[in-house]
Amino acid sequence: MNILLTSVGRRGYLVNYFKEALNGRGRVVGANMFSQAAGMIAADIAVVSPPANHADYIPFIADICKQYEIGLLCSLHDLDVYILSQNQQWLAEAGIAHTLPSAEWGRISLDKYECSTLLQSHGIAVPKTMVNLENALEAVRNGEMQFPLVVKARAGFGSLGLAKCNSETELETAYSAANTQALVSGSNHYLPLPEHEMVVIQQAITGREVCVGILNDFTGTYRAHFACEVHAMRSGESDWATSIEREPHTEMAKKFSKLTQHKGIWGVDFLQDGEIFRVIDVNPRFTGDYPFHHLAGAGAPQALISWAVSAEPPASCYSSTPGIQSFKDLVPTLAKNTR
Repeated sequence: MNILLTSVGRRGYLVNYFKEALNGRGRVVGANMFSQAAGMIAADIAVVSPPANHADYIPFIADICKQYEIGLLCSLHDLDVYILSQNQQWLAEAGIAHTLPSAEWGRISLDKYECSTLLQSHGIAVPKTMVNLENALEAVRNGEMQFPLVVKARAGFGSLGLAKCNSETELETAYSAANTQALVSGSNHYLPLPEHEMVVIQQAITGREVCVGILNDFTGTYRAHFACEVHAMRSGESDWATSIEREPHTEMAKKFSKLTQHKGIWGVDFLQDGEIFRVIDVNPRFTGDYPFHHLAGAGAPQALISWAVSAEPPASCYSSTPGIQSFKDLVPTLAKNTR
């Protein structure tokens, strides 16, 4: 079976995880709009694709799937996930397994405000979140919110517009800057939002960051979850982390799984607020946190490959060992021609 990883970007390590799981029984095809990305170098076959929002993108990906007899497709970038999730019927018709969310969840997970509101309505804790600057300032003056506050693009990715504010002046400045960054990023071309509602304002939380990977099979049924504590970030994603005990997060993971009924692994980021873990981000894909789960023993790629051929994965795919500390290294690699 051949696997297609779209928007593969820098995730050469994930390409290698899939190649190891295939063990010579198939090839990994990497698609990306830039040819000399780490994931393209690592892939067995690399194809340069149009941008995800291009009119020819879906036909291009469909052609690649047919040309290379793809049996499993995973998207690795938020905006790419969104576009493919809105146009996925052809995958079912072609009999291609995939980890895309439903069209509804593709939209919800990209919209940080709507996602936060929905999770809260289902009993999953989130920070107090607002999208209107004047309402947020009023909430501060009424004691409903307290500084510091965090602002970030409502439909952003890679920490777009992220800033912490300690005063009304800082909040107004950061809100304006995040709004500008959101407009420049073009994210509103994917998810149209009113210009005065393109930034979310959240209550800042100073507790430790925990990332949970929630693994469902292709029927949307919960199979496992993995957890790590993040110690450092770089370029908008986790850079150094330690695997931790999973049990404290089991109830939440199963509740989340039942709510989304997603396929594959989703990454959910939490901040600890006293005894409560509050969701600050939902990523409907493999995230930059997954390597820390994998190095602790998780086997999501192997599980996905097994399910794609209607087989049961080894039980070891569902386990991870707490206390495994790991980090992302910079490894210079020779480039190769794109095929």
